[in-house]
Amino acid sequence: MMIFSCLPCNYGMADQFQGDQRTQEIASHNNKDLLNPDGLGQPAEEVLATLSPGERKWFHRFQEGIPCFDGWKKITQAVVEKFPEHERETRMAAMQTLGFKIGHEWSRDNRVRKVNTDMLRAWGRELRKAGAENHVQLAQALYKIDSEVDTLLR
Repeated sequence: MMIFSCLPCNYGMADQFQGDQRTQEIASHNNKDLLNPDGLGQPAEEVLATLSPGERKWFHRFQEGIPCFDGWKKITQAVVEKFPEHERETRMAAMQTLGFKIGHEWSRDNRVRKVNTDMLRAWGRELRKAGAENHVQLAQALYKIDSEVDTLLR
């Protein structure tokens, strides 16, 4: 699995040390803003409508991947599997939300976007290192990345 190598393959938020309640609150709040009411993790169409056709193409590539580079969906599955079973549903929602935020911003025109490919590579290095440790380290890295994204998008 290629994580943040060339194209974005990003991860979501999680914070073992802030507690599961904090993670659930963040995922719940963010999902209300970014996902359809069906709760299936599909981006809200009105948000995607703000992207040009070319930007939507890049968003799709970010989510689905291209040959030799895993997309966000596949990476999300791999990350969520590293967590204990009882945390996976919450982690999945958080990952989907973070992937939407990162993918939406990264896919925008280079002149206006706030998330660039170098950031994706740096976040990928952090995730690979944390994922090799344990799910607690991975949760910390995910929370850090989510916080950075939120700061960039303000």
